[in-house]
Amino acid sequence: MRRFLVSLAGVLMLTGLQADSHEPGSGYATLIRTTVLARLADLQPSITFWRDVMGFDYAGDPEPRTGFAHPLGWNEDSTTYFTTFTSKDGAMFALLMVEDTPEFPALDLPESGTAYGGIVLVHMGRNIGDVYDRAVAHGVDIVKPYGPSRTGRSMTILLRAPTGHMVEIYEMIEQGH
Repeated sequence: MRRFLVSLAGVLMLTGLQADSHEPGSGYATLIRTTVLARLADLQPSITFWRDVMGFDYAGDPEPRTGFAHPLGWNEDSTTYFTTFTSKDGAMFALLMVEDTPEFPALDLPESGTAYGGIVLVHMGRNIGDVYDRAVAHGVDIVKPYGPSRTGRSMTILLRAPTGHMVEIYEMIEQGH
């Protein structure tokens, strides 16, 4: 099983295409970005996935940095790299790649399935058939092809990102009255 370093920082509608109508008021946090910890080796395949398949803009190759310890396990001597991908509507997805820390724990992500407790990045969007076509063209691991959800109220795709995470993309179907 492939091993990956993983952390999710916040829950965010990554596509930014169609948010719920809930407007945050006082007492609510404003979430700006979701960050996934990954290996530096995941960078190039992630650029293809998030930029060329998902349609996000890529901020550019990250510079190495040290001196940042974190309670998740990396230390001041660890080399980290950070970069972002931004949707056309401004939602952000980021990769934090951590190297040079042998004792930093790795998480086994499941090869299939999305059972309770699994890590799935869920995106709501429009015209997701286009994303599916690009996923096929780029050889992305397609777990569930483009088609109706079990409820029949949305169209869905389930992909595996280069970091090993499941990525579900769905689009609501207009319901007749």
